[in-house]
Amino acid sequence: MDEEYDVIVLGTGLKECILSGLLSVDGLKVLHMDRNDYYGGESSSLNLTQLWKRFRGSDTPQENLGAIREYNVDMIPKFIMANGTLVQTLIHTDVTKYLNFKAVDGSFVYKKGKIYKVPATDVEALKSPLMGLFEKRRARKFFIYVQDYDEKDPKSHEGLDLSKVTAREIISKYGLEDDTIDFIGHALALHNDDGYLDQPAMDFVMRIKLYAESLARFQGGSPYIYPLYGLGELPQAFARLSAVYGGTYMLNKPECKVEFDSSGKAIGVTSAGETAKCKKVVCDPSYLSDKVKKVGKVNRAVCIMSHPIPDTNDAHSVQIILPQKQLGRKSDMYLFCCSYAHNVAPKGKYIAFVSAEAETDSPEEELKPGIELLGPIDEIFYHSYDTYVPTNKQEEDNCFISGTYDATTHFESTVSDVLEMYTKITGKTLDLSVDLSAASRSSPRPRSTASHSPSIHTERSSPRPSSYSSPPKTGRSTPRTAGYTPSPQTASHDSHSSENTSNDHGFFSRGRSSSSDDAYDFFRRRRRSSSDDEGMFSGFIDEIKDAIENYRTSKKDPVAAAAEVASTSGSIACVTQAKAFQDCLDENETDINKCQSLMDMWCKCKKSSKLTT
Repeated sequence: MDEEYDVIVLGTGLKECILSGLLSVDGLKVLHMDRNDYYGGESSSLNLTQLWKRFRGSDTPQENLGAIREYNVDMIPKFIMANGTLVQTLIHTDVTKYLNFKAVDGSFVYKKGKIYKVPATDVEALKSPLMGLFEKRRARKFFIYVQDYDEKDPKSHEGLDLSKVTAREIISKYGLEDDTIDFIGHALALHNDDGYLDQPAMDFVMRIKLYAESLARFQGGSPYIYPLYGLGELPQAFARLSAVYGGTYMLNKPECKVEFDSSGKAIGVTSAGETAKCKKVVCDPSYLSDKVKKVGKVNRAVCIMSHPIPDTNDAHSVQIILPQKQLGRKSDMYLFCCSYAHNVAPKGKYIAFVSAEAETDSPEEELKPGIELLGPIDEIFYHSYDTYVPTNKQEEDNCFISGTYDATTHFESTVSDVLEMYTKITGKTLDLSVDLSAASRSSPRPRSTASHSPSIHTERSSPRPSSYSSPPKTGRSTPRTAGYTPSPQTASHDSHSSENTSNDHGFFSRGRSSSSDDAYDFFRRRRRSSSDDEGMFSGFIDEIKDAIENYRTSKKDPVAAAAEVASTSGSIACVTQAKAFQDCLDENETDINKCQSLMDMWCKCKKSSKLTT
């Protein structure tokens, strides 16, 4: 150990392992140490015995929970944005060869005591009760603006400077309702509080574009993906990357005391009487507690269940966001669920997490609104941890300290912290410009192949057929070295080519490129097949009925009678008339009287259709 290194990294959390891998690839001599005897640190995945030992002392897990070693319970539960910076980092470093992923089944949002799916298809968007018919038209205009926005093209700005205009101002331009703003800001832009409304709108718009691009990336019901065997696989994968490029790993090293010279600069790390010299130290807050400050606290509940979360269409993996206004909180609450379909629990078992920034000293009471959505729970564990940010000046002490993981259920803030640290350590910006479209279309190939294009390999979250052969599972407590040879990829791979997938993804329709008029659209006109029409117009009829019923209540207009006649038949024989009526409403928005004749034609057609069936 008595050697000199360019960088010594303390702690094997995800942030530290990503940095260790990136720095090793850059040719730096890296020593990576951890006081624990396992990889992952606070971002590790625990089996049932480890979970019981951490939260219940020496208690023995109940036998009815299934095989102990089949559990991989994340301590920092998060999904991965399919088009986000972590995916770009995985592809850039080719760490994807060590991992398999599944597309997450759905993303949901909490509104007035119920949960609603964030639409992932055009039909779902039409039927979604999150917005009324006319509000959907206003939202569509907003989404088209977001879709078409290009920083380098002033014509797409519509006279708005997003570096100066606030998110509140740009939203008010489109006249969106408060509930819609809540939904867009928290379920799409993924802000954890309403502070974004008074900030420059650039970040808000870019977040929505990222959501749309991620939703279109894979064939899933959400913009997220998740690794098989849990998130503990991610630190180990980057650790392997570092080892391949010459990084040295030492686990179970006690104390790990950082040594400083007379000027206050870090010069090495001492453990068990041995000192390794270095030029820079990278670590998590626990290794240099005198150089960080507490900025908050996270409360979390870990729940083991024997069923999916109710009202999520029996999804095996979901995210549910509870916006702050819906709960009367200062920040959002998050639900995260994965299952045996992801190899994180025995067959039939689900792992759910409820997380929030702590606003009280009682996790049980504070997390109750989220826990009540879960249904019956087999076992529940509560834990809290403080969040820290560094206060030191890196240029003065050569210490680079990561921030604590937040309560959100995605990795964007985590990777942003990593990339910022990388720039401070190396003095250069990491180029993550990769062709994600090409990567997601690449077919998986055996890892014995000498050269290959890095890609993300995903499969659906539905249970595997009994004939499926899963990759061998390795022990989580055994360190993996540079000599570890990953098994060939065996996870199934969805076809991601545009020829084989629908162009519709909820409020955003996937186009061939982000500059296309049809890219990530919201109900924009397009050619529809007969099967499209059946789904879209059955949803559209329901929306029309609601809209006209509301109009009748306020205006006593006879159009409602026609709507009631139209509702008596589920047939789509009168699609042409229905579409003409829809187009009229699109043009006249709130003045239904101008569409009376078209409405009459539609109703007459449906009457005839009913009489002949």
